[in-house]
Amino acid sequence: MVKINVKKSRKKTFLSKRKVGSVLKNSCFLLIIFVGVLFLVKIKTHIVSGQSMLPTLHNKDRLFIVKNAEPKRYSIITFQPKNKKNESYVKRVLGLPGDRIWLDQNTVYLNYQMAENNPTPPNDENLSGKELPDGTLKVRVTWEVAAQLEGLSTIPKDQFFVLGDNRRHSADSRELGLVDKNAIEGVVTFRYYPLDRLGLIE
Repeated sequence: MVKINVKKSRKKTFLSKRKVGSVLKNSCFLLIIFVGVLFLVKIKTHIVSGQSMLPTLHNKDRLFIVKNAEPKRYSIITFQPKNKKNESYVKRVLGLPGDRIWLDQNTVYLNYQMAENNPTPPNDENLSGKELPDGTLKVRVTWEVAAQLEGLSTIPKDQFFVLGDNRRHSADSRELGLVDKNAIEGVVTFRYYPLDRLGLIE
């Protein structure tokens, strides 16, 4: 007749469960630390101030921004404007490096669809609407910005043309000029407040 020591068996089972529980607890703790560090390194928060991105973003919306993400066309970014290092603006990218650009006095024309063999229209050539190449964006800028853009046929490397969605109430590339890549904080990806509008930003 085989005798089974029930007490020892139960003790071993209890110790085994305790060990597994300890491993799981430590693993969860390390995972939380890893996610926290990753969040601090990759994610920045931003609070919208003003009406410049209506209807997409509202005043006091709270956003998560992915730091150092590469902006794409129509991405919403945050950046530090020139000479305003303590401020952070949120705008939409309309012009990327390499896009065609030309001027008619203080009117800027942007086009990313033109074929490479199609020459950029010369600056200060007044084109009527029907003569504009397909996909051309026409924007009036300040004379100071026009002077900065004069002579360009494409947007330079690491430069971006940005606009607010609510253009009547937005300080953007029309008065700030092109935004340098080094001034960009990141790409807006998620709104975490208010809760009724919580979700991804596209």
